[in-house]
This record gives sequence, structure tokens and C-alpha cells, in this order.
Amino acid sequence: MKFTLLLFSVLFACVSLFSQEEIVMPITSVEVHQEGAIIQHASFIQINNLQETFVVRGLASDLVLGSLSINLPNGTSVESLHFESKSRPTSRAVEINNIKDSIGILDVQRRMQESVLHTLSEEQAFLAANRSIGSTQEVLLVDDVIEMADFLRNRNQTLSLEILDVTLEIEGLDLQLTHLKARESALHLIHAEQEGVLTMKLKNTMIYKSDMALSLKYLSPSAHWSPEYEVNFSSDGILFKRFASIVQTSGLAWNASPLTLVSGRPSGALMPRPFDDWILDASSSQRLSSYSKSNRGVMANRLMDVEYGEEIQEDVSFVGKTRHRFELKTSSVISGDGMPSRVEIDAFYLEGEIRYFAAPAINAEAYSTARIKDWSGNKLMDGQAQIIADNAYLGSVSLNLPVIGDTLVLSLGANPNVLCSRELSQKDSKASFLSRKKVVSTWMLAVENFQSDSISVDLVDAIPYARSNDGDIEVLVEVSDGGRVDLLNHQVIFPLMLAPNERKDVSVIITVTYPRNHKLKGL
Repeated sequence: MKFTLLLFSVLFACVSLFSQEEIVMPITSVEVHQEGAIIQHASFIQINNLQETFVVRGLASDLVLGSLSINLPNGTSVESLHFESKSRPTSRAVEINNIKDSIGILDVQRRMQESVLHTLSEEQAFLAANRSIGSTQEVLLVDDVIEMADFLRNRNQTLSLEILDVTLEIEGLDLQLTHLKARESALHLIHAEQEGVLTMKLKNTMIYKSDMALSLKYLSPSAHWSPEYEVNFSSDGILFKRFASIVQTSGLAWNASPLTLVSGRPSGALMPRPFDDWILDASSSQRLSSYSKSNRGVMANRLMDVEYGEEIQEDVSFVGKTRHRFELKTSSVISGDGMPSRVEIDAFYLEGEIRYFAAPAINAEAYSTARIKDWSGNKLMDGQAQIIADNAYLGSVSLNLPVIGDTLVLSLGANPNVLCSRELSQKDSKASFLSRKKVVSTWMLAVENFQSDSISVDLVDAIPYARSNDGDIEVLVEVSDGGRVDLLNHQVIFPLMLAPNERKDVSVIITVTYPRNHKLKGL
């Protein structure tokens, strides 16, 4: 009896010293950065023993262990941590298994069709050997059996059709296999069938009667967000609606979690990472004004070619940029399957003016642009913008912010009611006794307003410039009244005001002088 009591006491002491509990900690908040996300989980635990092991399931499978931080109850310390990614029975995992089964079935079907194709090809080769034996005429192995010729001819035609059918069947199977393998690869990249499992061994110096709060947070690198805008132009003003396109492939659904959006990258370690280079470039391509950059973008039609939802790469530098933070007022569900989720952030009005950009060398129709001077106090970031005017969708452009203090310019597309033209009215060529040749070109530019309102127009044209500065080629540009020459961007600009149904004509005279024995190109 005493031995039994002693054994029971020892077992009870062992149980009180060591225990293991499996818990699932729900997501309580998510802070999404442009590269990565900080995810926080919280739950309550019971501390009944001096040493306990908790197995926490339902974490992101790509958890960065070096970024893990745990908020423990008083008197509790961590003895060891172990993290691993495990498979879980999800609909995605079932889909992967079904895809693998389908790939196996299709592969068997393809092998069978290849065998049939091989047999038919050998039979066709055998018939061809009997139909032509060193002669252009049909020679039969059995001359007295005339019916054999018809049989060989008909069978050869049938074989050709059968070979074509089998070939098409193999191509169809290859196409199905390609789609299935691509889908399987996509599902593996999503980590949809994986979950993170963290095993924590805790040492407790205090035993609590009630449940104690436990929270942890970590970095998940498989998430990012990018800003998107809807820019609505109306008589009330310019309304910006700001959205966020959020993508994450951790396999966890962020369900009804308060979301915070932060620009830049999060910190994933205890030590701060070094600063990225903050480089200032004074080259002509970087010194373009916001207006000139926008105009050149319109002229090259690049604004409509920006890829949607482009990911931010690792070499992007955020040094010198404002650290924006957006606390979303509404909870949202962000799936973990890599599909973009569009979440509205806020909306605000900006004041701007409509001005036209006419480049007759590019398009006979002038482009309307919105010029916004005071934009810097609204947490704007580079992103994609959908342009809407008077409830009409005009298209999508890339919102590239200029230097603070410069004017933000948005293109609203070509306007068929404002037309422009460009004509070469005169071109003379002369040679001097100093062996210098002079070419004088006179260009006539015009713009006409067919609208019922007065408009402001910038009539712009390109001017030539020498590739090198050795002085062999000299360029002189003269413009009519009201025009100015922009040598930095190699343009002439005429700021004009046009009344309804008014037309204005301007002229540009370009004089190029170069050595007589040289051959000039590009003029």
C-alpha cells in the first residue's frame, strides 16, 4: 500500500513538472508593408505546471524565426523554440492530389496514344515499301492479284487519317498536362497546404489560477501591397479615392483582422539593416520637370503600358521617402491564395486646373491634362490610377509623383475637339566660302479650339540637337512671339489661350550649320 502511494506521488509530481498542450492562436492584427507583413496572434493559456510545452498551430508557413517576438506572462521564460512547416488537410491540398491523379491518368493515355502512333507509322512505312520499289509507277509483289493495289491505296489513305487523329489527340493531352502542371506549381507556391507549427518549451516560476494572455508576432515575407487610385473629375473638383491591392501567399486567410498599411519594408531582425544608398542625380533625364515628364510619357504612350499590380523588388530604395501609415477603418478578409484583394483606404478632394497639351508631331488631337499644385499633404504614393471624368472611364495611367513643390500632372487622354497641325513651309540650303553649309527650316504650328469654352493650351514641338559638343554642328532656334526654347529638354513651348472656335498659328525657324564635307543625318 505504501509502495502504491509512493508511486502515485511520483507520477503526480512528474505530471505537475511536465505537460504539453496544443493550441490554435487566432490572428489579432496584421501590419502589411510594401514588402512583407507583421502578423500578430493572441490567445489565453493555462499555467498549471513548472515546465510546460505549448504547440501553436495555424501560423504562417513562411514565418521568419529571427523576427519572432513573444509576450509572456510574468514569471515565465522560454527554454527552447522549434518551428516547422507541416501539411494540413485543406481544399487546396485536395486539389493538388486530384491534379496529381489527373496528371498520372493523362500521362498513361499519352503513352498509349504514342504506342498507337508508332504502330500506325510502321504500317504506313511497310505499305510505302510495297507501293514503290525503285520506280515511279506502282509495282505489286503479286502481279496477278489486281485487287491488292486498291487495298494498298485505300489503306494508305485510312492510315493517314488515323495518324492525324492520333497526333491531334496527343497534342490535346499535352495541352491538358501543361495546364495541370502550371496549376500544380501555382498551388505549391501559395503554400496553401502548409501551416506553421511552433513548439515552445516554457519554464514557469509562478502558477496561476486563471487563464493568462499570450501573444506573438512575426514577419511573413510573402505579402505585399501597392497603392491604387480612382481619380474622378467633375464640376465639384478632383476626387481621389485611395485603394490598396494586397497580395499574400502565406496560406493563412487574414479573416476580420484589423489591417494597417505601411510604406517601405518592415524590420525582420533585432539589429537594424543598413541604409540603402540615397543618390541624387542631376542628369537631364532626372532634372525634367513633372510637366515635361508627363508630356514625354504621353508622347511615347507609356502611361497606358504600365503592368498592373507590379511587385516591389528587393533593390527598391525607400531612403528619403515619407513613411506613410494607413489604419483601415473596416476589417477585411485577405485570402492566402495569392489573389489580389482590393481594399478602400480613404477619399479626399484636390484642387487643380485643366490644361491641354498639343504635340502635332505626335497626334493631331490635343491631350487634356489636370495640373495639381498642392498635392503633397495627402500621403500620395506612386501607383496605378484609373481616370474617370463625368462618370466616363478614360483609362489607367501610372501615377508618378514629382519632386515636392512641382506640379502633379495627370493625363486625361486625347480630345477630338482640340486639333493641332505641323507643316514644313520652307527649307533652304546654302554653302559659304568658309566651307560651312547652312540649312534653314521653317515649321508652321497651329492649334484650333472647337469647344464652347475657352481653354489653355501648351503647343509643344521637338527641336534637334547635336549628339556631341565638338562644335561641328551648330543649331539656332527662333520662335514667334510668345514661344520659348527649352534647351534642356530640346523642345519649344507656346503657352496659348484659345477662345471658342479660335485658331492660332505660330512658327519655328531652325537653322543648322555644319561642315560642308560632312553628311548630315536626322534633319
